[in-house]
Amino acid sequence: MRREIYPEELGFFYRATGEAIWQLQYVEDALCKFYIMYCVHFNCDCIDRNNAKKKLAKISKLTIGHLIRLLENTGQVQEKMLLDLKEFNSLRKWVVHNSMRENGEDLYTDQGREQFANKVLAFTDMARSIHKGICDSLMHLVTTTGCATEQQIMETAYSEIDRLKGNE
Repeated sequence: MRREIYPEELGFFYRATGEAIWQLQYVEDALCKFYIMYCVHFNCDCIDRNNAKKKLAKISKLTIGHLIRLLENTGQVQEKMLLDLKEFNSLRKWVVHNSMRENGEDLYTDQGREQFANKVLAFTDMARSIHKGICDSLMHLVTTTGCATEQQIMETAYSEIDRLKGNE
């Protein structure tokens, strides 16, 4: 059935899309750090402990597609992770660039609204899952190489959260 989208439904789509973009940024941030840590550990792309912060600032400006290619070129990242990232990037392109253009009219049908919402929510879930996987891999790399203990990492994270809250 065709009808105009209700304001509450439109509000839901805007909030869901905003959340999806926010989760995407978590993935991008973690992926940059993941790439830098892998390069430091595996001695690739001329990245070492001395220039890691400077390189991170530069890498942080890249698109997720470029980051995936850089990770792929290291030869150190599991194929499953690369495939998941490529699938995520494909869906990201739809959410960020093409959802309104390709599927905006779908919001005028019950089935279209549901499909649109499910696709955005699936992207958000995928972002959370990928972010968790990246963080788990980073934790494993950092702790098994002796760079830091899990307790040290968590203390640093909680300290940063307290700082952001103004609870220093």
